[in-house]
Amino acid sequence: METEEEQVEKLKAWLKENGLSIVLGIIIGVGGIGGYNYWNHVQETTAAEASAHFSEMVAALETGDYQAVQEHSDILSNDYSSTDYALMAQLALAKSHVEKGEFDRAALALQQVVGSGAQKPLAYVARTRLAALQIQNGQIDDALTTLGAEFPQEFKAQVDELRGDAYALQGKVAQAIEAYRNAQTARPGPVSEAFLRQKLDDLGVLD
Repeated sequence: METEEEQVEKLKAWLKENGLSIVLGIIIGVGGIGGYNYWNHVQETTAAEASAHFSEMVAALETGDYQAVQEHSDILSNDYSSTDYALMAQLALAKSHVEKGEFDRAALALQQVVGSGAQKPLAYVARTRLAALQIQNGQIDDALTTLGAEFPQEFKAQVDELRGDAYALQGKVAQAIEAYRNAQTARPGPVSEAFLRQKLDDLGVLD
């Protein structure tokens, strides 16, 4: 059996051999915690800055200052692309383009959200707005392709109604009626049941 002195000497030898690894482990561990806290701080700061830019962009949009709208949109897209504010900025930018009659540029802004938003709710919002814009511009096949993605249940009524609009413009009455009927029974329901009812009446559906 080892004496106490022998045990101490063995411990000293082990520490001499492995001490650097222990110290490094402690430093890395503490550094990891510090890094995580710093990352959280950066995230919070980034979100606050992005929010401020977006608020100014919305204010500019309300006053018709389209140059400022574009400037804030560029900043959000370039410097805050990891935040949802960058996606919201593109939606707001699309609105400004529509107000100026720049439909092609509005479509490009919406397509950016669709392309970079993945499965985020804002990307689905952009898809429905893009489809509505395409329908308005007579790009019916493009609109149906845009609506061909798999949407969450919450968007079903809106998507089916837009499909009905597209089919109606193509003269595909039976398909338009079916799409409108699907929109009627979807839950949550359409934005305006009365307006949807009017569309069915226009197609000769009386019940």
